[in-house]
Amino acid sequence: MTMTITDTHAALRSQLVELAAERDALRAQLDGDLPKATRWLQSKVLRQAAALDVLNRRIVTQRFVLRTLDRLGRSLTATEHRTARDQIADAQLRDRIDEPETT
Repeated sequence: MTMTITDTHAALRSQLVELAAERDALRAQLDGDLPKATRWLQSKVLRQAAALDVLNRRIVTQRFVLRTLDRLGRSLTATEHRTARDQIADAQLRDRIDEPETT
């Protein structure tokens, strides 16, 4: 799956909103309004913690699947591996996954 123009636009807009919020927090800090700057930083930390939790849940699920396959005495076939790899939307992540070994 590739990113569409709409996806790219939404990602850029999200980045722009985040950068504007960071700029405002830094401006508040320079103006001496530490509570406002702290609230922004706390919300950023909470967003990052939530994203890490989602990622951790995916990893735990993937480990569970791999352990289950191992207990069943099998692994993914090359076709199953390629199919799963090709379904990853993030191209950078997909490229980090090696091609299956064919024996």
